[in-house]
Amino acid sequence: MFKTWQLTLFFLLCLLFALLSNLPVQQVLPHLKLPPNIKLVGVRGTVFRGAAQEIIIDRFPLRVINYRNLPSCFLLLKACYELSYGQGTIQLEHGVFNGDTEISDTWVEYPVAELVKHLPNVPVNPVGRLQLVIDNLSMVQGRPTALNGKLIWRDMGIDNDGSKISIGDYQVDFTGDGQKLDFKLSDLGASLAVTGKGEVKADGQYDIDISIEAKTGVDPKIKNVLDLVASNTGYNKYRVEQKGRLPASLIRQLFR
Repeated sequence: MFKTWQLTLFFLLCLLFALLSNLPVQQVLPHLKLPPNIKLVGVRGTVFRGAAQEIIIDRFPLRVINYRNLPSCFLLLKACYELSYGQGTIQLEHGVFNGDTEISDTWVEYPVAELVKHLPNVPVNPVGRLQLVIDNLSMVQGRPTALNGKLIWRDMGIDNDGSKISIGDYQVDFTGDGQKLDFKLSDLGASLAVTGKGEVKADGQYDIDISIEAKTGVDPKIKNVLDLVASNTGYNKYRVEQKGRLPASLIRQLFR
């Protein structure tokens, strides 16, 4: 009798797997409770494999996306997906019943010029590429509870009337939770030696302290920019020290 029940359960699981693998994703989308800042465009396929024209997150689009389900999470009552797209990849785990979400092994890249369009009152025209790497992001009821990763600015520089000046690569390592985000800054063998740290709290208060040393031969235009945004503390040495409160709209994106 016990063996019969085992075979019956195995058959039912196989049947459920087969039904889900052919279920059109359009029948599932109306039942998904997505955050208001996330929009899906042109999704097609099944719940196990398919594609989308865009996923728009806070006005930042991820384009030409392919997704596939990872069956290893099926018995854990989680929906696990791997998303690949032009700007990177995402590993996603979503609890079917509790709604908790885990994001890991995620990589996204954007041109800096594209992102600056969404930031007001930038005094210079920055150039380069931003690479966002998320090692782990845990969310409970739509709010972040743990975050670890890094942000790398490749070919950082400025556009000076069509003439681009590059000063190398720089990195920000960050870690945080639902109350505070801590970060450390460093250069990756670039023209400016950079070390620093900072924090952003859920109430909007931020505190940054960055030391910068310009190496010999740095373009004078770069020094002019440093004179605008930093205090001179010695020969070719600068410091950026600032406290304040970030706009509420930005804080909602970081901690909601």
